Amino acid sequence: MIGSIVTTAKGHLQGTMENDVCVWRGVRYAKAPIDALRFRPPEPVEKWSGVLDAVDFGAVPPQPMDRAVRTGMAGNEKMDEDCLFLNIWSPRADDRKRPVMVWIPGGAYITGAGSIDMYNGHLLAKNGDVVVVSINYRLGALGYLDFTEFTDDGETFETNLGLRDQVASLKWVKENIEAFGGDPENVTIFGESAGGNAVTTLLTVPSARGLFKQAIAESSAPTSVYGKAFARQFSEKFLDILGIGKNEIHRLKTLPVQEIVAASYQLLQENSQAMPGSLSFGPVVDGDFLPDYPLDSIRSGKAKGIPLLIGTNRDEATLFEQMDPPLIPINEEMIHKMFENTDPEAKERITNAYMNFPKKEAALGIGRDATFHIPSVWYAEAYSRFEKTWMYRFDYKTPALRISKLGATHGMEILFAFQTFDSALGKWITSYGFKTAALKVSQRIQGHWVNFAKYGNPNPEEGEIWPKYDENNHYTMIFDKKDYIEKDPNRMIRLAWEGVGIYK
Repeated sequence: MIGSIVTTAKGHLQGTMENDVCVWRGVRYAKAPIDALRFRPPEPVEKWSGVLDAVDFGAVPPQPMDRAVRTGMAGNEKMDEDCLFLNIWSPRADDRKRPVMVWIPGGAYITGAGSIDMYNGHLLAKNGDVVVVSINYRLGALGYLDFTEFTDDGETFETNLGLRDQVASLKWVKENIEAFGGDPENVTIFGESAGGNAVTTLLTVPSARGLFKQAIAESSAPTSVYGKAFARQFSEKFLDILGIGKNEIHRLKTLPVQEIVAASYQLLQENSQAMPGSLSFGPVVDGDFLPDYPLDSIRSGKAKGIPLLIGTNRDEATLFEQMDPPLIPINEEMIHKMFENTDPEAKERITNAYMNFPKKEAALGIGRDATFHIPSVWYAEAYSRFEKTWMYRFDYKTPALRISKLGATHGMEILFAFQTFDSALGKWITSYGFKTAALKVSQRIQGHWVNFAKYGNPNPEEGEIWPKYDENNHYTMIFDKKDYIEKDPNRMIRLAWEGVGIYK
């Protein structure tokens, strides 16, 4: 069914109407980052005449598709370097000025796309009466390696290109979303994993200020942001893999994208073994676009005025057992190497805090906490000193998740926030029945997310059931078959991690 024709600042778009929700797919928010624009900041789209179709998803960013398929992060569309597209779901393209929720997908900054089926914004938009936007951004070496120190004559490279893409998409939303039934003054950014890291980083990016009003960080790794010196070793190794000298950096501008993707994947594999717990690709503190480490910025009160909802999943690390490479430290050897590289003196204290280490459950607990939970706690503690903060932990397991021993693993809360149980992964996690029970959990989680997007507070209008997080009480909402509030969960483990050194 044909939907409304919408007029943006640069031209007209034709979407579709699907199950009483208006949908626009493959909307270009920046020029194609190809040819002279490879490794350059995103540029605004130019005006067009006539009406452009916005019916099909745009291309997904270049990525190692074998890995993307194995981790469930692949979209069903073509892959192309011309990938800076977003997608919009709205109850109506009218003048209602609904809250806007912009989804930043994850995938370790090397896989992912806004078009993945479990990110379908249909039910979130319909149930919550909100406008949902999902975005693509550049990945791997094209989006997150820093080559600025190797620049040769006549060639210009830039830092944090994927992060700059995200800011460009938010600027597009600010300028255009009112035409789609959204409120440009009430935008919430939300994302998971690398997308959660993007959220906790964007909160400290000066050029993103004023582009969003609330932030939701799901399973963020807030400390996976590195200084230029640390990040340099990744770009050097990448050049070594390709056989490109530092004085011939210009070759990257014309190298076939398939070679860049293959070298990115090789870098990821090698780094997972050499420096467990670090990410090959991610934001770089360049002193300009990203002035400082996000956690340090937050501790100095740089994000006042933007309420934060942040949390992690109980069994984050089990998903990474299924990956090759696993990306986070999940066994004794990787854990010991992680501490040797970061804070050797803390190793014994930390491992002693986990019962039966180095057995599997304890090792997975350390991997979870080193990467996601403890950095999120540090971030929430610092954030709560200056601004309203709420924290959660997702514990719910369907029978399929219990039988598979994945539990409440990394990324599972996404299905409940979007209510995408008809996606491939959603069908699997409800394959043993109990979809009705899962739906009830989803309705509660989705309700909190929508409340937060509407009011800057996840609580229902009838009264507070989720108290704010602070350094004294550490109140945490536990999402399970029945939700409950826990004060300072895993307190002894939290205390054991205090002051631990990290990759910087």
